[in-house]
Amino acid sequence: MNLPYPGYSWSFNHHMGRVNSRELFSLLDAAYRFGKYPNYRALVNQALVTDGSFTANVRSDSGQVDAWRDYQQILPDLGLIYSTRYIKQPQLTPIGLMYIDGTIGYSELFSTQVLAYQYPNGHKSDISPSLKIELSQSGMSIPANRIELDVDSRVLIKPGVLILQVLVELYRNGYAATIDTRECLLALVPTICNSDWRGSYARLISLRQTSETFDVDTRRLRDVQEWFQFLGQSDFAVKERNSLFLSPQVVNQIEQLQDVLDFHSDPVNFWMPQSSSEIENAISWYGFFGNPSIESQWVTPDELIGSEYLSDNYPDSKESDEIDNSNIVPEIIEINLRPFIPSIPEISDIDDSVNVENVIQGRMTRLEKTRQHQEIVARLAVRLTSLSYNVSDDPNSVDLLAEKNGTETIFEVKTISRKNFRPRIRLGVGQLSEYRYRRQIQTQLRPNSILVLSNSLKLQSWEPDYFASDVNIGILCAKANSFEALTNGLIELEIQNSV
Repeated sequence: MNLPYPGYSWSFNHHMGRVNSRELFSLLDAAYRFGKYPNYRALVNQALVTDGSFTANVRSDSGQVDAWRDYQQILPDLGLIYSTRYIKQPQLTPIGLMYIDGTIGYSELFSTQVLAYQYPNGHKSDISPSLKIELSQSGMSIPANRIELDVDSRVLIKPGVLILQVLVELYRNGYAATIDTRECLLALVPTICNSDWRGSYARLISLRQTSETFDVDTRRLRDVQEWFQFLGQSDFAVKERNSLFLSPQVVNQIEQLQDVLDFHSDPVNFWMPQSSSEIENAISWYGFFGNPSIESQWVTPDELIGSEYLSDNYPDSKESDEIDNSNIVPEIIEINLRPFIPSIPEISDIDDSVNVENVIQGRMTRLEKTRQHQEIVARLAVRLTSLSYNVSDDPNSVDLLAEKNGTETIFEVKTISRKNFRPRIRLGVGQLSEYRYRRQIQTQLRPNSILVLSNSLKLQSWEPDYFASDVNIGILCAKANSFEALTNGLIELEIQNSV
């Protein structure tokens, strides 16, 4: 087996088989609620036991409940939080917020992330002792980190995409669309990049046609088994023992699957390190992997979404779509502004004895704004304030109104996913048109209008001119630590280019 370099493997988290939708939700929700407290670990552990998601698994070494320590490592592996190795307090990524907000389901989450997970990446940067030994025994120098090793070896692979592409090819050629862990290790793991998938497929067919046996490395085999667990929780595949099958649902959507595989195989849609700094690469990785663009997301077909699917995929009881401000048509024209105050958890007076049970019991399902929406509004307000804007809002209409030098700009934030981005954008355009008209009557001055989207996307060829010239609305996309302008107005470019 000719590997990209000695010791190469699809290293992955070894807890994938222990996760489920309810526990994943509870981990993320507790991390969001208590992550800003200095003693967040104790509070999170208490919350996990209080809401019934985890039993009080007391550790023998400490005598303390520590479900967080046992399970939290899967969260950065899935791109749902930034690793606490780099950001000490738990910080959810956009897709982590999407899951606890109910704007993406469990299997859609896994489907989206299994497509995007790649090598090199900023999370798997350590060179293990066993890898160092194999490199040294082969006479190779040991680089600073695995990222450098993968890049120098020209590794650019998304294993989930490769496995699915080979399964699709088996199906198209009349074979059973299945592969086992041993076949995957011997035929697919040696592949350097996704464009070489035909070589993987040829090795698989050759392996099946020969009676020759090969020894397999148990460590690498275990990594492949974890990848099968990962894929088995997506919409794409069914895992049975050591084998993986294309799911019946995706077989009926083979062309849609092929489109998304083509998207993820394109080198332009891979993350690449831009720094020699480990922490900078890590933060960049979580920003990329934890904030998937609309084009990279997978959506479960409507015909498969029944009551059982909703129960399995949305642990907070329902698939959510935020309600936009008030449904009551105002009798007065005025927009009643107030100084902007973020409505996200802030810990000002630390109370180490906070009553977690009261917090859990008092939690109400979000009625108007998602947590992701609140986070974006708060980040945008901070960015605007740093640019010397005066920022205010109206809880019954305007998300943010920013004023500088006598010019006002109204911002409307919309959380979107692949399943709803078109109607959400149209809704945002309508809201901004109304708010702009009402504000102009109120002040005799016409404000600017900018729509802020929670995920990045590519506009169709006619859309930039439509937004900029026809409806006169700018478009910004919230990214992990920045904002991207999709239109070329002065204000959106100012926000994009500010640090």
